This record gives sequence, C-alpha cells and structure tokens, in this order.
Amino acid sequence: MPKDSFPTEYIGRNFSTEVKNVNRLTLEFAKAAAKNQDDKSDNLVISPYNALHCLAMVAAGADGETRREMAETLFGVDAAELDDAITSLSELNEKILAANKGQVELKTANGVWTNKDLLTLDGDYADGLRKDFGAEISAENFANPAVVDQINDWADKNTNGLIKKILEELNPEDFAVLASSLYFKGQWTNKFDKELTEEKTFTADGGIRQTTPMMYQEFDEEGEIRYLDGDDFESVALTYGKKDYENGKEPTMRLLLIRPKDENTSARDWLLSQKSDTLPVWSEPMAYRDAVGTVELPRMDIKQKHDIIPVLQDMGINDAFNSVTADFSKMTEEKARGLYISQVSHDTVFKTDEEGSEAAAVTTAVMTLECASMPPPKIDVKFDRSYVFALQDVKTGAIIFAGTVNKPNEDMKPVAEKTAKNAPKR
Repeated sequence: MPKDSFPTEYIGRNFSTEVKNVNRLTLEFAKAAAKNQDDKSDNLVISPYNALHCLAMVAAGADGETRREMAETLFGVDAAELDDAITSLSELNEKILAANKGQVELKTANGVWTNKDLLTLDGDYADGLRKDFGAEISAENFANPAVVDQINDWADKNTNGLIKKILEELNPEDFAVLASSLYFKGQWTNKFDKELTEEKTFTADGGIRQTTPMMYQEFDEEGEIRYLDGDDFESVALTYGKKDYENGKEPTMRLLLIRPKDENTSARDWLLSQKSDTLPVWSEPMAYRDAVGTVELPRMDIKQKHDIIPVLQDMGINDAFNSVTADFSKMTEEKARGLYISQVSHDTVFKTDEEGSEAAAVTTAVMTLECASMPPPKIDVKFDRSYVFALQDVKTGAIIFAGTVNKPNEDMKPVAEKTAKNAPKR
C-alpha cells in the first residue's frame, strides 16, 4: 500500500490499550535516556518494556502522591486504576510469551530480595507480586556479601550469561532489591550468508568513517522482507522464526531498521523528534509492504548500563526518590515512612550476526530506609568448644595475634560424670 493511501487514523487501530502504552512509554523513555546520556555520540540501547515490569512492581507498593506519579507516568492512568493496569501488563506479557513459544527463545523473570533484619514485606503486596509477576521472593541477611552474589547469579542465569553483574554492593539501610529480566534469542527467518559479509565503511554522526563487518542479503521473493517508505525515513522489517504457512507457522518477532532520508540527520535526533502522544506510522505492522531488493546490515555487539533515576524524573516521577516525600507504605507490614528508591539501573545487551539476534535487559530497583536504626541483635553464643581468635589493632586493622583454641588453659579439669539422680534440672 503506497504511503499516500495509508490513512493516518488507521495507525494503531489494532493495538490494545496496553500495547499503545508500552509504545508510548518506549518513545518517552528513549527521549529522556538520550537526554541524560553523557556521550551523545554513543549508542542508545534500552528496553522500556523490561523497565516497566520492574517499576510496576515498585509502584504496586506505593501510596499517596508517589502512587499517583508512578501510575500516570508508567501507565497513563490515575492511582485508582493502577492495580488493573499492572494486571493488564502481566496479561500482555503472557500473551507475548505464548505467541513466540517454539519460534524464538523469549523469557522474562522477576525477583525480590528483602533485608530480613530491617522490615517485613506486606503479605498482600507480596501475594500481588507473585500473582502478577511470578516473582521469586526471599528474605536475606543483607550484611552477608553472598547476597549480592546471589542476586548477580540470578541475573546471569536469567539472561543466559549476557548480563552477569547488576549490583556492586548492598548497605545495611537497604530494605529490598526488585529486579526484572528479559532475554531474547531468535534466528532470522532468512539468514545472512557469512560468505557475503565484508569489511565495509560505516559513517557515524559527524562524518566519522570506520570499517566494520557488514552483512549482505538479497531478498528476491515477495514476503521475505517488508518495507515502508515514510515522509522522512525508510524502514525495513526483518523477521525471526520459521515460516511454514502450510503448517500454520509464521514469524513471530521482527526487527525494524529505520534510517532518516536526510543524511545530515542523526538517527538519535530523528528518534527524539518522534511524537509520543500518537503512535508513529513505522510502528504499525500493516503499514509495511512486501518488497524485494538488498539489505546491508552491520553486525552488532552492544552493552550498556544506564542510571535511570534522572530518566524517570524527566518523565514525571519525583516523589519516589525523595526519602521525605516517598510513600511506599503498601510495601511493608510496618507501613514505614522514609522508604524510598535509592537506585534504578538498567543493563542492556544487543547482539546481531548472520544467524540472528540475541538480547537481554535487567532493570534493578533498590529500596532504602532513610536513617534506618537497626535493632541490636540478640545473641547467645557460647565459646564452649574449639574456636579461632585474632588480636587486632582497631585503628589500622592489623592482626597481631591469631590462633585456634582447643584447651583454653593448663588448669582445665575433666567434668565429673553426673548421674540422673544428681543431675541439675533444666
């Protein structure tokens, strides 16, 4: 269908409310993330879809103004509709996973780790996370460095090794870590021939020219590739998954590749110019036409880590990061004040070669209790069997004596055997 005959009002006609929100959020997130990148010439790889799941888990525990801000920014609804929006997001995710089963590898996971020495997760809140997100929830001792390893191992496992570390450390005041992961691996419906890959020139913004492995493929049958000729851009859609229409199989995932027609317009600037209040034509599957011709595409291997607190603040969430105003009273049994989001990181990986693409994202939110006063532990430790000792200078940390004790002194005497008759009562 020629672009001139494609009615604007058709755009997004078949999109559900949830999908429209995800695509709206993607554009707003991309604009805010690009604005907050230090190096504007760098790549920009994000998964707002993944970030939305993590932030939705956090939002479910919010109340008051914090809940209102998160509901409006993340879902475009008021606070009273937040729970329904979260459930709809969960249902959308299940539909996407089911639709891609057997065609590509696509999986999501959610985890929550709480500081058992600080606060207690509210029972209803925890049940909601398990129901809507299938979240694994565990209470841990955050003073134990092994907990950081445990959380990083979770990320490593759920991204098939693409993202191995999402946390460096935890502090005693940290109450909870909430994390969402997404992993994708798909083979092209029409693979690129490795023999045709050559070192070719890629021109970056500013006219910087470098060579990189460039894949090449000729599509000479209709239906192998789809194309959209926009007003100021060209876009092709390459698909993943097997195509076997006789047996009811067709590609279930696609990669949109878009370039501005104006060679002097950077892809970043073009993306930031897209309006988020209306769905752009390039996001509409029905806008594309079958085409024939050739495509050259560089291999990609990109890894990024984003601090997305400034991103979310630009988008309209502010209370959640302020220890004075944040209200996450629905998150804990104690209805604690002073609980706020101290960290939100977004790790991404995207790889593409002749076989297909592999990608992963993990979004991590750390909840911290301001001025947390840890109750002194109640202990009952008896050094009545062999033990290790070390004499350490407090100021320097130098250990000047160390050893093990199995006979505390030379005057030790054997304990007399007590009969049942004279044995003390307990």
